[in-house]
Amino acid sequence: MRYGLDILMLLLLLAEMTFFYLPPLLHEVVGVTFLLPIAGHLTLNRRYVSSLSRGQWHGPRVLRLLLNLLLAAACLVTVISGCLISSELFADIVPFSLRSKPLLYQLHSAAARYFLVFAGLHFGLQGKAWWQKWLHLAGITARPFPAQALLGGLAMILGAVGFYAAQQDRLLGRLQGAHIFMTPSLSYSGVGYVLIQVSIFLLFVEFGWLLSLWKGARLR
Repeated sequence: MRYGLDILMLLLLLAEMTFFYLPPLLHEVVGVTFLLPIAGHLTLNRRYVSSLSRGQWHGPRVLRLLLNLLLAAACLVTVISGCLISSELFADIVPFSLRSKPLLYQLHSAAARYFLVFAGLHFGLQGKAWWQKWLHLAGITARPFPAQALLGGLAMILGAVGFYAAQQDRLLGRLQGAHIFMTPSLSYSGVGYVLIQVSIFLLFVEFGWLLSLWKGARLR
């Protein structure tokens, strides 16, 4: 159930990132619905929260907590700002004078990108567990050197593709809160734009995995 829930959240996140190709109502419904699997994820990981008052605090553990807090903050800002600029679900609740403010749209756009980035880092910190799960499902019990070399080469390719995708979507500018209305990524089809977002996500998954190599980065 835990892995299935994680996959569901990932699919919903990627769907939300393709809002240019979704009807506004569907985008808002998916955004609100997203809170349900998030609540389920927090419930399944409640032991992590209760463990924060125990044990020693070393660098990797502090880093993990910081990333989790930043992910939670990005999620909350994305959801709240999304509700405030709603043109469908909450249009009758939020005054037009408030939901028409350009600053809120800018904040929502930047927060959504931070959400994607921190979600990738968070996922990457669990990368070893996911990789072992996939190997187990595939019936692979050992990783010979050729397979490790192939995996390393694939990681380099995915990293390069991720950097290119980030440039195509002007990710750095969006994270800085710049007014960006058109990007090269929007010249792609809907499927192409999804692949752009997937590549960006995988780029930060790799960064998260590298952070997980820091001894103790994964909370036991």
